[in-house]
Amino acid sequence: MMTTIEYGFSDSPFGEIIVARTPLGICDLQFLEHNKLGTIHELAARWGVYTPTTQSDRMANNVERVIFEGLDRELTLDLRGTDFQKQVWHEVQRIPFGQTASYQDIANRMEKPSAVRAVASAVAQNPIAMLIPCHRVIHSDGTTGEYHWGRELKKKLIEWEAAEAAKR
Repeated sequence: MMTTIEYGFSDSPFGEIIVARTPLGICDLQFLEHNKLGTIHELAARWGVYTPTTQSDRMANNVERVIFEGLDRELTLDLRGTDFQKQVWHEVQRIPFGQTASYQDIANRMEKPSAVRAVASAVAQNPIAMLIPCHRVIHSDGTTGEYHWGRELKKKLIEWEAAEAAKR
């Protein structure tokens, strides 16, 4: 049986996002880099060209409100990746809101201290921005490092979370 993916667009404080979910949970969340059609084509390459889709901007707006406005609603994830990637992504999810951890910290938590490059690669492959908060992973020297949507956005997200955490 083929899975249908529901996707939608929403504005966020950091630009427009696209959110996609299967019946199991959110499977994709990206900041828009291209126009909407270009982004859909990019994601179709990952989901499979013949995956049936439906559009729901309402769903995407609700996810945006959970992430950026504190709407109290639990979101489930449908993680698709290798076992190693999923292990890395679970460790990244454990980084508290408003804090950061290094790639080395993640490797150490996994009891694989020499796997820093593999950890960085798995972080870079994260398909669910913000909910798997890869922007919280930085270099051991404190520099932000790369981010799929640019270093500047990564820096802004880290600063925003720190400021929000300080208010709580």
